[in-house]
Order: sequence, then C-alpha cells, then structure tokens
Amino acid sequence: MARRVFLHVGTAKSGTSFLQDLWWQHRDELRERGLLLPGGRRRDHFAAAAVVKGMTAVVETLRDRERDAWRRLVEETSAWSGDALVTNEHFSDSPPDAAAAALADLAGAAEEVHVVVTARDLGRVLPSAWQQRVKMGARQPYRRFLATVRRGEDDQKFWRYQDVPAILGLWSAGLPDARVHLVVVPPAGAPRDELWLRTASVLGLDVTGLDTAARRPNDSLGLVEAELLRRINERVPRPRRTPALTRHVKGTFVPEALAGSAERESFVLPARHHAWVRERSEAVVADLRARAYDVVGDPDELLPADPRAGRTPDDATDDELLAAARVVLSRLGLPDAPTLDGALDVVAAELLTHR
Repeated sequence: MARRVFLHVGTAKSGTSFLQDLWWQHRDELRERGLLLPGGRRRDHFAAAAVVKGMTAVVETLRDRERDAWRRLVEETSAWSGDALVTNEHFSDSPPDAAAAALADLAGAAEEVHVVVTARDLGRVLPSAWQQRVKMGARQPYRRFLATVRRGEDDQKFWRYQDVPAILGLWSAGLPDARVHLVVVPPAGAPRDELWLRTASVLGLDVTGLDTAARRPNDSLGLVEAELLRRINERVPRPRRTPALTRHVKGTFVPEALAGSAERESFVLPARHHAWVRERSEAVVADLRARAYDVVGDPDELLPADPRAGRTPDDATDDELLAAARVVLSRLGLPDAPTLDGALDVVAAELLTHR
C-alpha cells in the first residue's frame, strides 16, 4: 500500500500541461526520490480520467487496455510503498458519485488520499480556454464565448472546469481539510519555475537539480492564428468532427502548420468584461479564505490584473487572415488561394483527409 496518493484534478488552463510535462519527463528520477507516476505514459492518466468521469464519446474510442486504465493505476499505487501521483484535468468535472467512487478506490490503495487543485486567475484563463476550445473544434467567436460564460448559458462547460470552490467541494468530500491542497498559479512575471516549486512543496518532493526547460513546443496561438483556426472549424461539417480529427489538429496541424503563420500577438480580456470577472474572482477568494484547505500561494493572486489595451481575435482583419492562411497552405504543400474563403475551404478539405 502506498504511503500517500495525490490526485491532481485540475483546473484546466492552470499550468497542468507544464507540470505534467515535467512530471513525465523526470518520471524515473521522481520514482527514485519516492514519487510514483503509475501507468506507462501520460495518456494512461487521461484514459483513467475519461473512464472515471464517464466520457462516453472518448471511452468508445479507447482500446481495451486503456478502458482498464483506472483499475491499473490504482493497483500500481497499491503495490507501491512510497507516494504516488495521478494527474489529469478532466477529473475536475466528474459527477459526484464518480468522484466519491474514485476517492474510495484510492483510499484502498494508500494510507492517505490527498487532492490537489491548481488554479489561475480568470483574466488569464478566459483567453486561454477559448483558444483551447477552438483547437478542439469550437466555432464560437471569442466575444460570444465571453458572453455565454458571463451568463452561464447552457450549463456552460467552462464553469465545470473553472469553478474552484465547487471543484474543491466535490473532491474534498470525506477528506480532512489538510489533505485538500490548492496551488495558486503565480502572477505574470513570476519566475518560470515557481508553479513547479509550489506544487513540489505540496507533494513533499525534492526537485533539486531537475531541469524545468520545456521539451515540448509551445503551440500557443496569437489572435490571428486562433481566429483563422476558428474559421477553418466553421468549414468542417459537424458530423465529420471526430476525435481522430481533433487529435490531428492539436498534435500536428497546429504546431507544424498553423503556429507562427502570423506575427505573435497575444489577445486580451476586453475591458468591458473586467468588472464581472473581478467580482466573480473576489467571491472565489472570499470563499477560499473562509475554508481551512491547504493553500499554497496568495489567494489574492487569483484576482485579475487591471485591464490592458490590446486587440482580440474578433479584431483580426480578412487581409491578416488571408496572409496567415497562405503561409499555412505553403507549409502543407497546397496551391495558393486568391481569397480567404477559398483558402479556408482548401485547408478544411485537407484536414478532413486525416479523419
């Protein structure tokens, strides 16, 4: 039986990829230092989260061994005598009964169960979350996304991954507050490894000498590139948006063809949205201060920075989009297109060959 098992459940867009990349990069060294990442690869934790959460559309695409991922991770943890870590942000919006069952499974595999939530200020999360949705095939313009999030329309999926008090409440059921950890993502401008160090302190892990340089390419998109991808998505018929196509877009098309096709220009949270984001964030901070969870970092770091001037993807011009699209066509070895509509159609048709 493990001494402690840490279940890192999210939130999305809170440095999870950065942390997971480092944990898996240093997996062998971490094992020598007493921390086990059960499973053979990072995807095992994603598959386990999909099974626990009941992501039917994803589970149907998994191989038999992947569908058994959660049970295998629990069994490996049970056979380990040190600490263990399971990590995937899709755990965060699991149904209550699924979360309870997962915690019970882990309680049978370790002497102590700990839950870890990482959280970032909403002012930075919102642009990042929209971009991630677009990479997954979303067609919704940035301005519409912000409006639906603000109103909580249609059981807004965004809040199921970002309502920090609710996620903590879901995953803390039956656990002592001291075993429920919130790691606050440092503000912009903080040392790059600060989140890594904060999380390591929760795990009781000595990370001295471990390289924190990124090994995976940064495929974050500027506003022109992100808007170009959104418009390409509009040309892909919804019935043909398959999990395989999404994997191709995220894993190949974005990093190899799209990223860098236009000047890198980050986009902002429009000033008109700042007031409600600030109000919501202040309510979260007040809730956290009223709890006895273990918080690493200052809760006030979850408050958004003051509004800053800048453009959004909705401001991208057709000329800018066409110029970027032509770079993409060239990288894909496809003929040039004289119009934006023509370029969008050609790129969308090329993507559909990889379904």
